[in-house]
Amino acid sequence: MGLLPRVHLIGMGEVGRRLATGLRASGTEVVEVTRASLAPHASKDPGALRLVCVREDDLPPVLAALHHLEPNRLVLVQNGWVRPLLPHHERVTRGLIWFTSKGDFFQVLRSSPFSGPHAAEIAVALDRGGVPATSVDQHAFAGLEADKMGFNCVVGLPLAVHGESLGEYLERRRDEARALFEESAAVCARALEVEPDREWWTEFLTSVAPLGWVRASTAKALDYRNGAVVRLADELGLEAPVNRRLLETYAGR
Repeated sequence: MGLLPRVHLIGMGEVGRRLATGLRASGTEVVEVTRASLAPHASKDPGALRLVCVREDDLPPVLAALHHLEPNRLVLVQNGWVRPLLPHHERVTRGLIWFTSKGDFFQVLRSSPFSGPHAAEIAVALDRGGVPATSVDQHAFAGLEADKMGFNCVVGLPLAVHGESLGEYLERRRDEARALFEESAAVCARALEVEPDREWWTEFLTSVAPLGWVRASTAKALDYRNGAVVRLADELGLEAPVNRRLLETYAGR
């Protein structure tokens, strides 16, 4: 017997396929929806959940297509700074992905947290389906979100700027990586009114240990990652020199 109502899973990339597999393994009925097939699915089955796991850059048009749905029917799984897109944030279920999935390769980095109206059911279903997940309250999620933004800002832009793998970057430019991580996490923590944890950097190093091979020839979703940190810093009267310098270097290439 399923733990959840029917789930329309929007965004069938690597993350979407892995989540669909986990939900189905726990007995949840999953309807697979690509961005191309979203229109005919958007208004059907209003009682079902919409689990959206498209990239941050693709989220605005998806939310526009789903505007008629109650916010509590939405489950958004994006790791970047998407809060400005959510006028009813407290009524939306959100998740942060802490695994890497490439075809048959599946590496869990940490348990993926969810918060919101359907967080508990989603987390239990995924956990039973082989995707470690947990549910937390909104305050705890805010701290995890700031921590994850530190991760996002390191695993991406600087690799593209320096032309290095994550392992090479952390070996050759550890000081820059730490300054970038702590700057990003601190700015987001201030915006979220939570306190940065001194252990985040140590936990980051542990989490990324299996990902030394990761490379990024281009930097993606910058408006929701490093760019968002710079904007938040400007709004809050804070400094974000490492993010700013890397963004300027990348733009000038």
